[in-house]
Amino acid sequence: MPSDQPSDSSSSAPWIKLWSLREDTLLEQLDDGAVMLRSHWGDLHLPQPGTVLTEALRRMSLGPVQLENVPGTGELRSRLGLLAALQRLGGLVVRSIGAPDGEEPLLSVVPTALGARLDPVPVPAGLLLRLSRFAALRSTGRGSLLESPLSPFRAVFTRPEVGWLIASLGGPVTLERAAERLPIARATADALIAHLIATGMVEVAEQPARAHQARFPEDRDPALLPWSHHDLRFHWSSRPGLHDQPFGATYPLRGRQDRLPPLKPVPPGTRIPLPRPDPEKPGWEASLAEVLDQRRSVRRHGPRPVTLQQLGELLHRALRVRGTGSPAPSDDHPGTNSRPYPSGGACAELEFYLTVGRCADLDPGVYYYDPLGHALVRLASGTPPAATLLREAQSGAGMTAPPDLLLTMTARFARVSWKYSGLSYALTLKHVGVVQQTLYLLTTGMGLAGCALGTGDTSLSAEAFGLDWRVESAVGEFILGSLPEDR
Repeated sequence: MPSDQPSDSSSSAPWIKLWSLREDTLLEQLDDGAVMLRSHWGDLHLPQPGTVLTEALRRMSLGPVQLENVPGTGELRSRLGLLAALQRLGGLVVRSIGAPDGEEPLLSVVPTALGARLDPVPVPAGLLLRLSRFAALRSTGRGSLLESPLSPFRAVFTRPEVGWLIASLGGPVTLERAAERLPIARATADALIAHLIATGMVEVAEQPARAHQARFPEDRDPALLPWSHHDLRFHWSSRPGLHDQPFGATYPLRGRQDRLPPLKPVPPGTRIPLPRPDPEKPGWEASLAEVLDQRRSVRRHGPRPVTLQQLGELLHRALRVRGTGSPAPSDDHPGTNSRPYPSGGACAELEFYLTVGRCADLDPGVYYYDPLGHALVRLASGTPPAATLLREAQSGAGMTAPPDLLLTMTARFARVSWKYSGLSYALTLKHVGVVQQTLYLLTTGMGLAGCALGTGDTSLSAEAFGLDWRVESAVGEFILGSLPEDR
């Protein structure tokens, strides 16, 4: 906890305005005197930058600088021209608050969108401030940063004074109260808050009020009320356009971790071969249009159990491995692993576990589905976990009795994240959706009762299937049984 009094004499010294280019921006000076700024947003050509801007950019490419130290900025007109030029560069320019001791900046505000422009404005005294409920503070391994899906900036810092200030903004508080015990000058605290307000990650109350009566813009915004912090952040981070993080097929684990094989080694246990249907002559006749029109979520099961023949047909048509030809897994190819359902990047990271409560010719218990050998392998976890899983599925589906069968989809996450940045988990959830629809169409066509579940117990399924949930975890569920007689 910081002391009541400043710990050293530098705490009363003024803060310093610093300017730099984003670390991923490359400066190239061309033969004709023009300047090219290259970033992941593309190239920006400055045909006639002039000597002052050219020198400022050169210095800024090396790290944070004070513009007053750039040659040629002695006159006010020259300084204003330089500031206007830097403002036009938008998202390529990083603004920092320098510490009086000359060490690491107290705070750096990094744009995450090309058009982002920072405009710090001092907050009037007495108004209440609050950290946005969508802002998140996290470690980078080398420091800390504050970011939000609603902000085109991130605030980066390595010094604890800023962390203390941010922590004080968890609830409505005035700037005077937030800064009163910090070992930094009040003017510095004012500057830090002004920069954080300009990012949109700190809100100012709409009018003076007591803390418990304070109202902030987020509290009244109808576009934000439906969103939780986690859902908005997941949506923001799993699609490009609103952030600057690596995205797409970047192969982030190449050279750091071996790629997982296309097929998971089959766990030990009693092996039960499943019947294979005639792929060209299904035991049911219905057009795709009819199946789509008749599809329903059925949460009651009939008196007759699903047969092993029906189960074998469902799993074979929906989930089997259709082929494992060449090429073998490599840095550029995940290995052939063709399934009836689509999988982004041919990753096929989903695995399938069957929890049996009632099925003709199949004992209750927990099974792994071997998609290559088209067989079930009974796991050692046995009957008690199966009953618990089925009761949990009953609760999730709102059923009056446990379902006959529960199919749990798990994901070997590294199959996707080895190749993709940003979208890997979102891609897995899309795979779950297409598998659930495939199962819906098949159960409808086969005259069975099917119902997708919206959630499941991560810890319970990991224990039942013998998994480390950080490596492979349940991501989707589907229950099935026979149709009730009154359907």
